[in-house]
Amino acid sequence: MNNFLKNKKILLIVTGGIACYRSLDLIRKLQELGSIVECILTKSSLEFVNQITFESLLGKKVHSNLFSLSQEKKMSHIYLANEMDIILIVPCTANFLSKIANGIADDLALNVLLASKKHKVIAPAMNTNMWENPIVKQNLKKLSKIKFKVLHPKSGKLACGMKGSGKLMDIDKIIDSINLIFSPKLLSGLKVIITAGPSVERIDPVRFISNYSTGFQGYEIANNLSDYGANTFLISGPTQLEKPKNLKVINVESCQEFYNQVESRLPCDIFISVAAISDWKIKKYSNNKIKNKLNKLKLEFTRNDDILNKVSTHPHRPKLVIGFSAETQDLISNSKKKLNQKKCDWIIANKVSEKMGFGDVKNKISFIEKNNLENWPSMNKRQIAKKITKKIVNFFKKK
Repeated sequence: MNNFLKNKKILLIVTGGIACYRSLDLIRKLQELGSIVECILTKSSLEFVNQITFESLLGKKVHSNLFSLSQEKKMSHIYLANEMDIILIVPCTANFLSKIANGIADDLALNVLLASKKHKVIAPAMNTNMWENPIVKQNLKKLSKIKFKVLHPKSGKLACGMKGSGKLMDIDKIIDSINLIFSPKLLSGLKVIITAGPSVERIDPVRFISNYSTGFQGYEIANNLSDYGANTFLISGPTQLEKPKNLKVINVESCQEFYNQVESRLPCDIFISVAAISDWKIKKYSNNKIKNKLNKLKLEFTRNDDILNKVSTHPHRPKLVIGFSAETQDLISNSKKKLNQKKCDWIIANKVSEKMGFGDVKNKISFIEKNNLENWPSMNKRQIAKKITKKIVNFFKKK
């Protein structure tokens, strides 16, 4: 995921609960991402953590007294309410959650929340019975209606010994959620279909034709487009990659399954064909395992559908159709032919070999459109995904 937290002013409110020590890890990771962090420790949090520990990590004083004035003679609760980009309550206890929901303002943190119109995010942590209490549920609904973002706790063994919901969300997931709030929604309102990974064409119940595609490039592009606000559908062949969290993933195997899923989701604004889909499939599938008694085995193949061409010539053709061209020789000439034959708008061409093009490795890309050829420098696939995303953003800006 792209980092949108650099130079963001973040106010962290820490309330009293056994999970409040984990907010130290949150501060450290936010600082590593370039965020400017201020912190309020509530009175109850000081029963669990040491103020000096927080101040050492922050490199500044924490805020705790409602009636103190800053060196600039500004009232703390108004200054913090107006100057921050976002307010996080991590962890948020049931007591503090109830006070927010009912407009109580009896300390600095609650005054800041009442006075602020900025983004507000709550990550609750509490006993399972408290989390499931109807009063807590009612308060959560109240807060959601007034645009508080609630990061629901996970299930597991709690400090009290119970098992169930109530554990603080993982810090990395909290950061991902905050990051998405600040992502520029430059592709908001656009629908994207992207294919990734290898296809699998079955020969018999235990054998198949496939390739070395890991899906890494397609997943990175899908993640980037989703970060920029696009409604993204990732149609994926079998991979070992973690499924992206903020977009819809549809798992398929064969070329026919790929096309069925793509076609059923048209119309869309952008189609990106990154998947390495086999050009051929077995003409006659064997329902039983083909035995190895013969010294020679003759298999007959037939052509698969050309998904990129079918989408490019579809009645509901997307506004932008992008293909990928993996070649072992004559990269540019073969890729230009593909651009014309497939009738797509752009071709992303790369030369593949045993040491290039597959997996999380550097790659050298040529970007090809009808009257333009750009030879990009060698980059890793994350950088390539970002560069392609910027190209797409600029394309729709012009439109």
